[in-house]
Amino acid sequence: MNIRIISRDEIPSLITMRDAIDAMARAFAQLSRGKAEMPVRVALTSGGGISLFMPARLGASGERGAKVVSLFGDNRARGLPTINGVILMIDDETGLPAALMDAGELTAIRTAAAAGLAARLLSRPDSRVLAIFGAGVQAPRQIEAIRAVRPIEEVRVVSQGGDSARRLAASLEGVEARAVSDSAEAVDGADIIVAVTTSATPVFDGSALPAGTHVSGSGSFQPHMREVGDEVVTRARVVVEEREAVLEEAGDLIIPIREGLVTADVIDADLGEIVNGEAPEGNAGRELTFFKSVGTAVQDVAIGAEVLRRAEAEGVGRVVAV
Repeated sequence: MNIRIISRDEIPSLITMRDAIDAMARAFAQLSRGKAEMPVRVALTSGGGISLFMPARLGASGERGAKVVSLFGDNRARGLPTINGVILMIDDETGLPAALMDAGELTAIRTAAAAGLAARLLSRPDSRVLAIFGAGVQAPRQIEAIRAVRPIEEVRVVSQGGDSARRLAASLEGVEARAVSDSAEAVDGADIIVAVTTSATPVFDGSALPAGTHVSGSGSFQPHMREVGDEVVTRARVVVEEREAVLEEAGDLIIPIREGLVTADVIDADLGEIVNGEAPEGNAGRELTFFKSVGTAVQDVAIGAEVLRRAEAEGVGRVVAV
């Protein structure tokens, strides 16, 4: 049995952000139409982190695999990435393992690509100012994804402590970028607001956001965590990756539902419904748009399959017998 090993350093040469966004569109289209198998992910929580086990199969395209990923916040102090894991791709005809690839880089890309797809479908086409909360491993990819679909001219970065925000802002090219310490200043006049933090409480006040603002939350992923407050959820057209996962894992929605501010019907559509033309693009008559992401296994399988196809065509990776 031969398996192709694809390292983190090899991945960027195999897929662009635009390709990743298109892969997310294909994955969500199949998921929404019932053409995908995706059990609810299993989480193991212990000590300083959480490990997630996420299998899926995209039936229409014949792509099968699973991701095992761990998030350990204390790894930063150890000089290690906070997100680590692997994606295992499986041949859909034989069931044999086909490839093993780094999940950290691909998770950042596919998470950002979903947010980019949501921005393409929901935000105003002339959006030019982006405010982003969080400056960790996800943030550069999120900025890249938003810039891939909208003509962003200004980026405002907010992070706890501010040092990482300043470093990220300084690294951005082709756009006016600056670190901002005040959340109100960051969102004032922003067309798109992205949150990629592990905060347990909302990171900005959304009560004064003007109509037409697009908000994207991709950081919080547990029922007690929330980056986006009630005032956004109650005003926005809410779009998600997949209803069941979000209603089980996303505190941004679970908490206001539990408190009686909204019902589960606040979710207007999933991305696949919009991609498939079963729901409209844009705000659908609401003041704001809010995309909530917790991550799904179909994203991992879709991007893993895309990377594997290109790796095989270009001879990238190391094939080993096991």
